[in-house]
Amino acid sequence: MTKLLYTSCAFVVLASAGAVTRADDKEPVVTTGEETIFVIAPAPDHAARDRDRALGEAPFVTVLHPGDHAATASVADAVATSAGAIASSLGGLGAYQSISVRGAAPGHTAVLIDGVPLAKLAAVTTDLGRFPLDAFGEVRFYRGAVPVELGGAGIGGAVDLVTKLGRGPRGERWTATAGVGSYGARHLRARYGDEHVGGQIESSTTIGYQGATGDYTYFDDNGTLLNKADDGFKTRGNNGFDQIDATSRIGAPDALFGVGLRLAFKRQGLPGSTAQPADSARLSTFDGILDASIPAQLATWAGRIGGFLLLERQKLRDPDGELGLGRAERSYTTIAMGVSSSMRRALGAQELALGAELRADGFTDRDDASEMEAVDGVRAGGAAMASIDLHLAPQLVVTPALRLDALYSEPTPISVGPTAGLAVPSRWDVVPSPRVTALLTVTDDLAIKGSTGLYTRLPTLLEVFGNRGFILGAPDLKAERGPASDLGVVWAPARAVGGGDIDRVLVQADVFASRAHDTIAFITTAGFVTRAANIGDTQAYGAELIASLRLARTLSLTASYTRLETEQMSSDVNLDGKPVPRRPNHVAYGRADAERRVLGRTGSVWIDGSYQAQSFLDPASLGITPRRLLIGTGARVEVVRGLAVALAVQNVADVRIAYLQLDRRTPTPLTDVAGFPLPGRSFYLSVDVTH
Repeated sequence: MTKLLYTSCAFVVLASAGAVTRADDKEPVVTTGEETIFVIAPAPDHAARDRDRALGEAPFVTVLHPGDHAATASVADAVATSAGAIASSLGGLGAYQSISVRGAAPGHTAVLIDGVPLAKLAAVTTDLGRFPLDAFGEVRFYRGAVPVELGGAGIGGAVDLVTKLGRGPRGERWTATAGVGSYGARHLRARYGDEHVGGQIESSTTIGYQGATGDYTYFDDNGTLLNKADDGFKTRGNNGFDQIDATSRIGAPDALFGVGLRLAFKRQGLPGSTAQPADSARLSTFDGILDASIPAQLATWAGRIGGFLLLERQKLRDPDGELGLGRAERSYTTIAMGVSSSMRRALGAQELALGAELRADGFTDRDDASEMEAVDGVRAGGAAMASIDLHLAPQLVVTPALRLDALYSEPTPISVGPTAGLAVPSRWDVVPSPRVTALLTVTDDLAIKGSTGLYTRLPTLLEVFGNRGFILGAPDLKAERGPASDLGVVWAPARAVGGGDIDRVLVQADVFASRAHDTIAFITTAGFVTRAANIGDTQAYGAELIASLRLARTLSLTASYTRLETEQMSSDVNLDGKPVPRRPNHVAYGRADAERRVLGRTGSVWIDGSYQAQSFLDPASLGITPRRLLIGTGARVEVVRGLAVALAVQNVADVRIAYLQLDRRTPTPLTDVAGFPLPGRSFYLSVDVTH
């Protein structure tokens, strides 16, 4: 790497309601044998929320809370405000959304619900647009190294969706929210949570609906950038969706015991691209997840054993062949099941952890429009994990870890596209993923941490089989592998600074780098149909700087900025040195919140902004997605105790036209990094009730 690596900065807010300990609480210590091990003190009210997690864990983790985001926010929307994350979607409310982290493909970011991986046939990514943020208590977003219990390996990281158990922060059992907004958007959600058996068991039951008509106008250059005579505005139709989800879960506060059932159904239009709109293509998805875990004890080992069953059924209907893959009337069924265990024991001052997983997945593709037999695919295998926390000094913990996956795959034949009907040979993959993480607690408020390791990623279900109506399968994909490292510092003072006027401060700066062989990337072709391909060797490097603060217990400032450089290393002179598709090298987010209590009622206002630099749609950097800056604002007022009203406005300036940097005068549609148009100004009014 000959370029100057890390000159960037970023800010992310973790400011809001703090913990409950007093400001004069002492830092606790744990004594094991003759050695004293440093433990981060619980955060007082004026310390940053999630301070103990930021300082006490080696991975770089951001905790996202539903109350910090709009009522209509999806998990992808929230994660995209964090440093290092880039969201890609089909455009519009409820559209398919995926996340790229630190320049890695979406398949590098694992998605889990209460520890259950949503991976299907090694597809570690999923549609994060179908998960409303307020259906969870919090979202833990790991960048880079991932805890062994969540899979351990990956360049991008992991998104762990956690269901909140028990009562609300004010002791409320019932919570209900409802809202309406632009483009026919609406939602209704109710939750009941309580404690049982003297607080030893907590429960939560949630049911919700959300939907939208979804149609909006966008600027269309008709595919001719230099001919402005055929430019104009069009309506993006077939963009609506309806979704129902329900969750019921019980568990212990220590999370070692838990049983949960989650059901969801979503029906949505697939609008196609601006060059090739789709008016009748639709996709419906049903998901069911059942999981359970119990504590386990074996001699001096303690931990948990868990299992899960996942069912997904999808139906794609494209009667007019508008999506670019021909007429389609297909059903897809995936069944996945697995068991896992993780155990720990102390070895003097050290702590050893062992884990194991077994898993089997089955996939069926059926053509409902013909008499052809359904085709099936299976993947089965297991993984073994080991790590040890080496306390090399009272404030230094180094953790070597190894995860070894062994998987057998028997794919289905490709069902659509030019290779339809061709058999795909079975394969065995043995995937080692060694890594080392380190955490140095310099002071009570300052920590240095980092990781380095070798990672391997198998092609995902989506990449190999396609089957979403807008993605062609690529059965000959090779596994992607390479090293990845990061190093950073976290500062989160437990006490107010600046004479006491500045509190809840959190600052994090880190640098990262990865190099991949046989990199897997989605390539956009005619009509915006995409296909995954190995584009050769690539490298990505950059930096993040994360910070938050609160002034005078009233004004909270938050921002995030990521500097990212990606580069293809190819023998083709037309590609060598070009950036990886859909990876802008500047991504920023900022927000300011002001909250005051007047006449016994709390009111707040906020304003935020997001920026993405120009990026490209293909390896040759021919297709361009323009840079964009979008501003949003909103307010929330507590009318009476337990009843509040909020109004959010997105894209306040109603930006629908962007300008390419080649001459700064060429108009083109406002799009996200996938090249699909985004809506203009939107409003959303919501009401929430607690009891």
